[in-house]
Amino acid sequence: MGKRMKKVLALLLGTAMTVGMLAGCGSSGGKDNGGSGTETVAGSGESASAAGSEAGTADTSEHVELKMYLLGDRTPDFDEVYGKINEILEEKLNCSLSVDFLSWGEHETKYSLLFSGQEDFDLIFTASSWGHYEQTVALGGFYPLSEEFIQTYAPGIWEVVPEVAWDQARIDGQIYMVPNYANEFGQDIIAVRSDLLEKYGVSQIASWDDLKAFYMACAADGMYASQGGPWYQYFQAEGMSTTGGAPKSGELVLYNTQDSSDTKLYYILDWDGFADYCKQVKEMADAGCWSQDVLNSNNERQDGLLTGRTAGMIWNIGSCNTYGKQANEEHPEWNVTLMDPVSSQPKKVQPYINNGVAININSENKERAMMVLNEFYTNPDVYDLAMLGIEGKHWEAVGDDQYKVIDESNYGVSSNCNWGWNNTTIQREEYIENRTALDDAHDAMQEAWEANIKPDHVYDGFNFDSTKVSTQFAAVEAALGNYYDPLVNGLVEDVDKSIAEFSAALESAGIRDVMAEMESQAAAYVASKQGN
Repeated sequence: MGKRMKKVLALLLGTAMTVGMLAGCGSSGGKDNGGSGTETVAGSGESASAAGSEAGTADTSEHVELKMYLLGDRTPDFDEVYGKINEILEEKLNCSLSVDFLSWGEHETKYSLLFSGQEDFDLIFTASSWGHYEQTVALGGFYPLSEEFIQTYAPGIWEVVPEVAWDQARIDGQIYMVPNYANEFGQDIIAVRSDLLEKYGVSQIASWDDLKAFYMACAADGMYASQGGPWYQYFQAEGMSTTGGAPKSGELVLYNTQDSSDTKLYYILDWDGFADYCKQVKEMADAGCWSQDVLNSNNERQDGLLTGRTAGMIWNIGSCNTYGKQANEEHPEWNVTLMDPVSSQPKKVQPYINNGVAININSENKERAMMVLNEFYTNPDVYDLAMLGIEGKHWEAVGDDQYKVIDESNYGVSSNCNWGWNNTTIQREEYIENRTALDDAHDAMQEAWEANIKPDHVYDGFNFDSTKVSTQFAAVEAALGNYYDPLVNGLVEDVDKSIAEFSAALESAGIRDVMAEMESQAAAYVASKQGN
C-alpha cells in the first residue's frame, strides 16, 4: 500500500476520533502529542470535510463565494489551476474561491490597508514577523480561532498541526492563524552565476568578507551584484536573528540566536553592528554593487537574476533553487549555483508560524472559510494542485509520493504562496531524472544544514504583542521609511549623520516605550519557559 493511501486511511481513524470528542465533550483543551510534532496524523480533506457535514457542524446548502489574498505574483496558469481547485470545492463544500495577490513590492504598504479599509475577503496568508501576523492581530484584523472552532470546521488540520505550532501561534493565549507544518531553515543564501564566479576568480562565498569581495568584484566589472544591500547576510553572519513582532517585520530589534545564554534584545540603533554595516554598505553602494535607483524599484527578488541584470539573488534555499533552475534553463552558460554566506554557523529552524493562513474578522463566511482551508491543508488532490499545478500539464506523478516537473515556467513548484498550508505529511518530493550540478549543490547544502541545526534559543518562539503600545508602534513604523531603507542600502551622504537623525526620529516616535514593553514581555516569556 502506498504512503499517500496509508495517510488517507490514517486520517479516517483520526477524524472519527475527533468527531467523537466533539459529540462527547466539546473542546479538548489541547492535544497530547508532547509538542514534538512527530506523532501527527496526515489529513485528507475528503474525510475531514465529510466528517464535519455528518456531524452537523456546518450548513453548506447555500452556495458562497470566498476570497483569499496571497503574497507574490499571479503566474500565467494560476487561474486555470485554481479553476480545477474550485471544481473540488464546488462539489464538496458548495463554494468557490477567488484569489488576489499582494506583490512582494507592495504588501508592506497595502496589507494593513485591507483591514483598515474593511476590504471584503475571507482568508489571507500571514506569517510571524515578516508576514504581518503580530501587527494585524494588534489591529484586530484576524478572527480568533478557538480550539473548538478548529476541531469543528477543520478536524484534519487539528490532527496534523503539532501542539508546539499552536502554542507558537498564540498571542495573549489566543490563536489567530493556522500555522504550516514543515521544517524550514531561517537562513538566506545566494543563487549566483558560476560563469561570473570563475571570471572574478572567486571559488566560494562562505562568509561576509567573501560576499563583500564578490560584490565589489562585480561592481568593478560594471555588473550589479544584487538588487539591494545584503543586510540580512550581515546580521546573520553576526549570529543575529529578527525578533518576532518587532517593527519593520522584526528587523529593528535583533537577538543572538546562536547564543542561547544571551537573552538581550538588541535595538539596532543601540548596536554597534548596525553602524558598521551601514558604513560598509555605503562603500559597496558607492562602488556600484546595485542600482542607485533601488528604492524606487518595483522589481521582484528574482527579476535581476532572471534578466541577467544582477550576478545573484538572495532568498531562502527553496526559492534560490527554483529560480536558479529557471535561469539555467534559459541561460545554461550562466551555470547558476548556490552559496551559503554563513556556512560555518549552525542553522536555525524557523517557527511553524513562519507561514500560515488567517481568517478576516469581517468575513461573513468564517466557518466555510475554515473548511476550505482544511481542504487546502489536508486534501491531497487540492494540495497537489496548489503546490504543483495540473497533473499531466505541469507535473506527473512518480510512485505514490514523488513528482516530476513537466512545465515549470507557467505555474511553478511552490511559486504561488501555497506555503501557508505546507503539510509535510502529504507533500510530494521531487523526482529528478537528469540531475544537474545545481541539484547536487542544493541537496548537499540541505544535508549539511540538517546535520548542523543550532540549539534552541528561547526567543526563537517569542512574538511581541504591540497592543499596549500600538500608537508608538505605528509612529515608529511611519518614521522608518525616511531613514531605514536608504541606510541599509547605502544610499545616504553621511552615515553618522543619517543614523543620528534616524535615532532622533524614532525616539520622538516612542521607540523607548516600545522597547520597554517588548523587554517586559520577553522577560515574562523567558520566565514562563523556565517554569515549564
